[in-house]
Amino acid sequence: MSISAIATLLSQTMGIDVEVIGTRKLTRAISTQWNSTDFDAYFSVLKTSPQALEALIEQIVVPETYFFRDRKPFEFLIEQVRSRESIRVLSAPCSTGEEPYSIAISLIEAGLSIEQFSIDAIDISQVAITKAKRGIYGKNSFRGEAWIDRDRYFRSTQDGDEIAPTLRKTVNFRQANLLTAFSVAQPAYDVIFCRNLLIYLDRAACTQVFNTLEQLLLPNGLLFVGASETAKVPGGKFTSVRQPFTFAFQKSTKPSVSNYREVPPDLPQTIPKSRVRSKPKKQPLTNLELARQLADMGQIEAAIAQCQAHLQQDCTNPDVYNLLGTLHQVKAEIIHAERYFQKALYLNPNHYNALLSLALLKEGRGDLQGAKLLQQRIQNLKP
Repeated sequence: MSISAIATLLSQTMGIDVEVIGTRKLTRAISTQWNSTDFDAYFSVLKTSPQALEALIEQIVVPETYFFRDRKPFEFLIEQVRSRESIRVLSAPCSTGEEPYSIAISLIEAGLSIEQFSIDAIDISQVAITKAKRGIYGKNSFRGEAWIDRDRYFRSTQDGDEIAPTLRKTVNFRQANLLTAFSVAQPAYDVIFCRNLLIYLDRAACTQVFNTLEQLLLPNGLLFVGASETAKVPGGKFTSVRQPFTFAFQKSTKPSVSNYREVPPDLPQTIPKSRVRSKPKKQPLTNLELARQLADMGQIEAAIAQCQAHLQQDCTNPDVYNLLGTLHQVKAEIIHAERYFQKALYLNPNHYNALLSLALLKEGRGDLQGAKLLQQRIQNLKP
């Protein structure tokens, strides 16, 4: 009862789906904070002590990040902001700061001055925020930034590479929970990075997060999510920009009635048949295409059924197995998700999305060695 009660408390405060992070990892985290098997007593402490709850959260949060992680989202961001006069960006969660500083560098590389942009960065972990504000990073943080001039943005110290003071001023860090941090009156953002958080949240928390992101994002604003999270993005709120490996979405905007012109009364209300051109017949969607559409609309079970139908005709397409892995991941069926990602990699060992998704899953349940091996394979892929 006590472990499940603690899991429920974490779900209420963080939105964490304990099935995703694993009971074993939760138990290990508890054991580092509570030197007793009396978990009922620990639960009572957690309910009354914000400090104890924060300490447990610190054990669960995995600050796995590095500069320009996945790279393509930042390259796409640069192309989108070149002609902008000003831009507001949110990084949530920001972990230890590599992501928001990568955003700042990208905006400067796009030609913006530091006066033309502002970046807010939040994370539930005070330890992560403290490190981000310190702005000193070791070799592990520089796995994806070979294309930038490190000497321009960092200075070498005995403790590691330190963010340049001018760059540090562009990011406003604070400890906050995305589920509760913002009000409707919050000024809107042009771009939001919310990557590799949704994968750990339960359905209710995901819904709450997307409602918040929709309120915070300007019309036609950009939302970046993690590679394994695209199927969780509600199609009614956000539309994929369909740029490979960017995992970017644009806030959907419903056309107003004024966008439609009424037919003037002195014009015919029907078009003569002689002027009607027959439209070419559309090719029917494949099972895989239909599955992707259904996934975008949040119809997970129907999307899975279409994937299975596709496999009846062709069981050698790694993209189908990758999509099945993502769909089962959304359902928090982690064992099934891993199995499908592994099948995708059996058919295509260099399948980027499957490699990244499987690495995140292993990382999330504490298999850091397995995650590291997959990340090395990702780094070895040709850009």
